[in-house]
Amino acid sequence: MTQRATSVSAILVALAMLLGRMTGLLRILGLATVLGVTYANDLAILVISVPDILNAMLVGGALGVVLIPEMHRRNEEVSEQSASQLIVQTFFAIAVVTGVLAFLLVMGGTWFTQLLASGFTPAQINEAGKLISIVLIAFPVSAVTAVTSAVLQGHHKPVIPAYGNLFFNLVLIVVIFLWVTPGQIEILAWAVVVASLFRLLTQLICCYFVSDFKGAFKSFFRLSSLNRQLMVKYFQALTAIGLVVTFPVVSRSFASMYEGGISLFEYAQKLVELPRGLIGAVISMVIFPRLSRIFATGDLTTGARMVSQIAGLILLISIPAGIAIYVSAEPVVSLLFQRGQFSALDVANTAKLLQISILSMPALFLSILTMNVFYARHETIIPFKISCVSLACLILLSLGLREFLGISGIMLAFVLASWLHFLGLAVSLHVKLKVSIIQGIDLKHYSALVFLTFSGISISTMIVNIVSDHVHLFICSVGLGGLCFGAVLLILKNHLPRFNGKLSL
Repeated sequence: MTQRATSVSAILVALAMLLGRMTGLLRILGLATVLGVTYANDLAILVISVPDILNAMLVGGALGVVLIPEMHRRNEEVSEQSASQLIVQTFFAIAVVTGVLAFLLVMGGTWFTQLLASGFTPAQINEAGKLISIVLIAFPVSAVTAVTSAVLQGHHKPVIPAYGNLFFNLVLIVVIFLWVTPGQIEILAWAVVVASLFRLLTQLICCYFVSDFKGAFKSFFRLSSLNRQLMVKYFQALTAIGLVVTFPVVSRSFASMYEGGISLFEYAQKLVELPRGLIGAVISMVIFPRLSRIFATGDLTTGARMVSQIAGLILLISIPAGIAIYVSAEPVVSLLFQRGQFSALDVANTAKLLQISILSMPALFLSILTMNVFYARHETIIPFKISCVSLACLILLSLGLREFLGISGIMLAFVLASWLHFLGLAVSLHVKLKVSIIQGIDLKHYSALVFLTFSGISISTMIVNIVSDHVHLFICSVGLGGLCFGAVLLILKNHLPRFNGKLSL
């Protein structure tokens, strides 16, 4: 795949993901308008998120990072038929396994609901459990969608999977604005099932046209393509990615101790997830398949150069954007959410959490890149170990900080755990695989970036305390963000040769 084709794919995927994330934000805005910051909205958020949480934890990301490199390897070293057999056998194996898991979760509905919302009362857990039993139907559907998505990405057709969230969200938005009320959440659960089926159908049609499945069903029942080595790598990657996905789920479970806590946490996180989802989609759908192919050919220099360039771009985007959002948090939340059942107090509480959450943005972006580099090098055990340690730190920090700072402490724990996770990955990548996140930048340059970030946050805090008018805060945020962008670009251009020329992927 040429650099030009990769760049075009990146733009199309970014556009598709932007539309998906914007409709996801519109979905949240709809819930805020109709249900506000209430238990009913906490319930609605749980109902919508359960299938995709389970898919991301137990199937999705891990399946892609293992299946795509293996597809490439078999196409190069064995045959196209072998790659097709792998796809078909994986699809049906995932369908059966996740179907059984969904059934077991329905049987243990009370226990499962307590894990997701530990702060709910027994009556609330019983009500939530009934709705979660409905949306668990969508879990196997979302799981096999991860297979079709990996197939399309492996064939360098990432645009259709990127539009999957757009299709999913459009169905839910229609239901939310037309039928959802505090007493009618069940219809939302069935809408999740329908939206998941629609998303899968669009990808199945595309897979039929881009893949040749001739001979794919040969030796189907022997599952000969799913060898032991592949399964070991899958479960290692599964655990590592699943644990990372668990971070916000664990934090949200702690937040459920406060009335409307899940809603507040979700609103703040959604504004961070919007840019994170765009960056993550481009890396996972466009960059990762290319990195996988480059490392498979043994061209470590080109692979390391690409990693360095992407990391520089991430810093160039995330640091200025984070500082700008910190300044304008309250105006942004007010503009987006303050209508219907969403009050001025809800705006203030959400903005406070957003200002904490935004501090995790560079770490979240870089963690996605770093983990994908490990997986492109067929290394799965190191991310698994680091994710385990990071999750343990998140739980301990949440237990400690909530006693002093309440729900703000839970969000701060999430931020600290995110940075610990990234730093552990970055150090291990350099020590074990001899790949630096950004080549050509030494300790003093990293120190300059850290100093710039903390200086920006300090200035932002002073601006927020002095300026109260929302329009003036917007102007200040744009100006300060622009200054930070220039400063980061100057550091990168002066000390990273790759940024002196044209930036191209």
